[in-house]
Amino acid sequence: MAIGVQVWETVSPTQESSAALEAKRRRAIVAGIVGNTLEWYDFGVYGFLATILARQFFPASDAYVALLQTFGAFAAGFVARPFGSYFLGRLGDRIGRRALLTVTILLMAAGTIVIGTVPTYAQIGFFAPLILLLARLLQGFAAGGEWGTAAAFLAEWSTPGRRGFYGGLLLSSVSGGLLLGSGVAALIATTLSQEQLFAWGWRIPFLLGIVLIPVGVYLRRNVEEPPVFQRQRAAPAPVVAGEFVPLLVRGTCLCLPLLVASYMATVYMPSFAQLHGQIARSSALWANTGALALSVVAAPLFGGLSDRWGRKRQMMIAAVAMMVVSWPVFALIASGVSFPLYLAAHLGLTLIVVSGTAAAPACIAELFPTASRSVGASLGNAIAGVLGGSSPAISTWLIGVSGVVASPALLIVFAAAGSFFALIGMREMTRHELR
Repeated sequence: MAIGVQVWETVSPTQESSAALEAKRRRAIVAGIVGNTLEWYDFGVYGFLATILARQFFPASDAYVALLQTFGAFAAGFVARPFGSYFLGRLGDRIGRRALLTVTILLMAAGTIVIGTVPTYAQIGFFAPLILLLARLLQGFAAGGEWGTAAAFLAEWSTPGRRGFYGGLLLSSVSGGLLLGSGVAALIATTLSQEQLFAWGWRIPFLLGIVLIPVGVYLRRNVEEPPVFQRQRAAPAPVVAGEFVPLLVRGTCLCLPLLVASYMATVYMPSFAQLHGQIARSSALWANTGALALSVVAAPLFGGLSDRWGRKRQMMIAAVAMMVVSWPVFALIASGVSFPLYLAAHLGLTLIVVSGTAAAPACIAELFPTASRSVGASLGNAIAGVLGGSSPAISTWLIGVSGVVASPALLIVFAAAGSFFALIGMREMTRHELR
């Protein structure tokens, strides 16, 4: 007993402080990851049910027109993101990351609940798509402040040798939220009859958002601000517009694969496979669930890899790979391949995309100083997100006007090229402290 007391007394205040700091870091990481997962479940489930929502809110004699209108409402959420990123991101840089992340999860959940409860076009006519559009705008506003602030929050709680891994966890949480949404959508499409699915079953994934609110809010209210942010708040540094704008342009380009390629490979792919690859709805959704599960596992692995050999090199190689393989993958799926071959193509494209995008959250957080990290990362992500969120609608339009079914792959090529050129001449910050 005496030995035990003596050992306890020899523990230094520095050691105790380090242990306490590590415990706070773990709580912060969990809160950031779980909360982000719940938000992206709310935001992504709309895309997985697009073909059903088209019939509920945009009745048209032409299924192509109805789907285009549905994806237009999906894109509206991304149009609202720059406004949310600027307003909420600046708020996150002023009042703190934790408080802002609690606000975003409440706003996102509110939009999801509205979508799950709004009457259909057959019940209230024109007001149905109008309310749906407003709910998507609210979700987009919330998402605008979520991603960049979460990226800043996790990067600031990380050590230099682990920022890529934790950034990969952030991407994993986005994929995890989409995976949860895709899984729920696939489950109801498999277990419910066609009549049940279109009558009331499509509401279930949205209404589940009600259950997720208390979990996310509890986690985010019980963590502290990152030490680097606390130091910045104690001695504020000014944001210099001459420095911020070039960083924002570069950050936006770095976000293009994260928003365009990722959404093309997940949110849009199930609809593309159903309409142009003759893949059954439930099969397409289950394949997408598998692709998202792969993203959840692979993102932290590739993020950790970027800590070892540098984010710049990894992201440039992935960008080249995306430019090379995207067109053959879309052309192969459109040719009417068997489900196993479709699944292999889908998973392969997803893995290539993740290999580059997993390093992006840390890379973008490292790009900006603490004084403007939340607004810079949020705004860059949101501006790229306008194209990303519009990509399903643009893809549908491209096919309609060109008659070339594989033409949506051009969006991935464009996004990868933008990222590649933004990385040229960029300083490698993998092993440097945040400024």
